[in-house]
Amino acid sequence: MGSILNYAGVSAKLAAMASRFLKKKDYDALMTKESVSEITKYLQETMMYSGALKDVNTEEIHRRDLETILKADLVKDVRKFLTFFVTLDRAFASYLLRRYEVDNLKLAIRNALMESEAKKNIQELKGKFYDIGNKALIDPMKVASSSTKEEILGNLENTPYQEVIRNIFASYKSEQPNLVGAIENALDRWLFFGILKATLNLKSGDSLVIKEMVGERVELTNVEWIVRAKEFYSLKPEELYNSLIPMRFRLNVSDLHKLCDAANINGVLNVIADSPYKELLKDLNVRIASITPDMITRSLRRFLYKKAKKSLSVFGGFSIASFFHYSYIKEYEIMDIITITEGVRYGMKPDEIKDYLIRSF
Repeated sequence: MGSILNYAGVSAKLAAMASRFLKKKDYDALMTKESVSEITKYLQETMMYSGALKDVNTEEIHRRDLETILKADLVKDVRKFLTFFVTLDRAFASYLLRRYEVDNLKLAIRNALMESEAKKNIQELKGKFYDIGNKALIDPMKVASSSTKEEILGNLENTPYQEVIRNIFASYKSEQPNLVGAIENALDRWLFFGILKATLNLKSGDSLVIKEMVGERVELTNVEWIVRAKEFYSLKPEELYNSLIPMRFRLNVSDLHKLCDAANINGVLNVIADSPYKELLKDLNVRIASITPDMITRSLRRFLYKKAKKSLSVFGGFSIASFFHYSYIKEYEIMDIITITEGVRYGMKPDEIKDYLIRSF
């Protein structure tokens, strides 16, 4: 009863906001548009994005501008929810925004270390960052523009990220191809363990829900990392196993060793087929030989999207999980809008674009 009373007000607000998600007819309509301008005009008439786009000049908007606005709208919703949860522990609340900043930092460091050509058009990157306003601990554009490891660390001074990145740099003395992957893994580890530590200050019911959600996302993050490591990096099975985020939920030690021991992506998929996550393979309805890491990432997102949609109605407002489910659904919806926009720009047919979407119909 206490949980219901705590979240009754949030439940009503969340239900109203969740009712604004795009419907199938909206997706179908967006995929028939012929330009970024037409897509933006359509979104201006939707309940979810009308407020964010109301003052936009649709004739001049660029794809990156649309992405910037939509991502800012997501963060605005997150901050709005934090005001609803008036009794929420501050340390835990801060990690809810750090999640988006970690995504910013991953992209910025990847740009700084690998995308040398991108530095010539650094402004193109700006639209890909989440704008978390005065809650930001870093300027991702400064990090992305860094030319050396020392400059990256300097731009992370007085933040918790500096020590995380410094430790990885110290472990990789030479420019090894898996440096960026190791950095992204270390940032995920820092974020997930930070969230779990912060849950100790939550009510027992909320803490249990968050541990379950984080546990599942950690395991799927590990699976995604293993797949990408098999495709792009040269790591021995034991090195790969030691690089995983050390947290288990549904997968046991034997499962993880089998995944790391697999010779290639095909082998990884064979292990998944006999694991609690075999549902992930349902979306991969093509020959195994042609499956790519990006396809598996999309399958992971579809899995989480479907769970979030289902859980949002099951949990209602009686658990903090509803906040996470709402934010995940909107994040993935925005990804789909950008995917549709890219598809339209390149003249793809609706049936072709659908293959790249997270939401399936």
